Amino acid sequence: MPLHPEGAFTSGPLFQLVGLAAARGGDPLEWQVLRMARVLRTEHWDPTWRHPLQPLASQLDHLALTFDEDFFRSCPKDAQETWLAAASATDDTVSGFMTGLAALLRLADRQGSTGHGDVPLAKWEAAARFPLLRDLDTWAYDEEYDSFESAFQGRIDGEHPYCDREVVPFVAQASEALALCAACEHFRRDFLGFDTSVTPAALALVVDLGYAHMVGHHR
Repeated sequence: MPLHPEGAFTSGPLFQLVGLAAARGGDPLEWQVLRMARVLRTEHWDPTWRHPLQPLASQLDHLALTFDEDFFRSCPKDAQETWLAAASATDDTVSGFMTGLAALLRLADRQGSTGHGDVPLAKWEAAARFPLLRDLDTWAYDEEYDSFESAFQGRIDGEHPYCDREVVPFVAQASEALALCAACEHFRRDFLGFDTSVTPAALALVVDLGYAHMVGHHR
């Protein structure tokens, strides 16, 4: 089986941050790192090996210490350009950018969760945290259903009895988003900007129908 070590430069959460850093006119890299921390969030009850920020920082340290121009040039050209643009945006070399990004990840890990009033929800973050909630109305009012309620009920019925695969995550994401909308006006505003169809009323319906199904069929 062929080896693909260049994947360290072309994939995963680190490359997502590199792409965000390379985007001209975007938010500060510090904000993007704090958003990534929210996306990769772990809690105090999680085992320590699940906490991602320190391992990601160490991965960057290793990449910086072992950085080799010849190997870097063997990576796909678009990935090279992304890293170079990110480094240029911070007036640094690629390896220097790696070291700086590692420091930001460690700071974010020590800081803990950042409120949405301090660092607003970004569309890429919302898409990563709530992927099942996008475009709720695209399938709600087709020829088969005449309302969002009947459409989502149909979706639940179609998933049953394998509701652990998608219905439970769907309801969990809706519950989290609904709670955050109620708790934080900043989140509510930015979340509606992410997708205007994902209203608190729609989220509440998803939660109510989902829980009713779980109570009726999975106890």
